Amino acid sequence: MAKCEVCGGREFRRAEVDEVFHVDARYVLVEHVPATVCVQCGEKTFDAEAAESIRLMLHGQRPPTRAVAMEVFAF
Repeated sequence: MAKCEVCGGREFRRAEVDEVFHVDARYVLVEHVPATVCVQCGEKTFDAEAAESIRLMLHGQRPPTRAVAMEVFAF
């Protein structure tokens, strides 16, 4: 049985998630990524196919669907 790398939880659910990546000094949002999510802590993991698709998107193999403005706060 699989175990969460963060909390050690053993219960997961499949979900489509949105994830922000920091690439080449810019932030990029990828929406609707199929993921496995830990029920206990919410840690998201992506299978190899999803990870490769994300890599190709982030490195210019596909144009973005749209662009949005993002608010930024310094803590």
